[in-house]
Amino acid sequence: MITTGIAALIALAAITATYIFCIRPMVRGRGACAAMSGRSGQDAEVDRQLAELREELRVLRSQDTLDTGRVPMTTPQPPNQG
Repeated sequence: MITTGIAALIALAAITATYIFCIRPMVRGRGACAAMSGRSGQDAEVDRQLAELREELRVLRSQDTLDTGRVPMTTPQPPNQG
């Protein structure tokens, strides 16, 4: 009788932990499955913003090159000895 009660308590604890740490966050939208289904719109927006910022950075670097007359080095030069 005592071992049956202990087994029931362990099963109840496992069910409770599963609910608290897995089911409840998923229902509230913080679980992995909820994040995959609801974030695609946000991910597309972030990707678009990143592309715009990269393009702006490319334009600014090109403008800086034209303004200063410098050509960026593609390979580093060895230090002068002497």
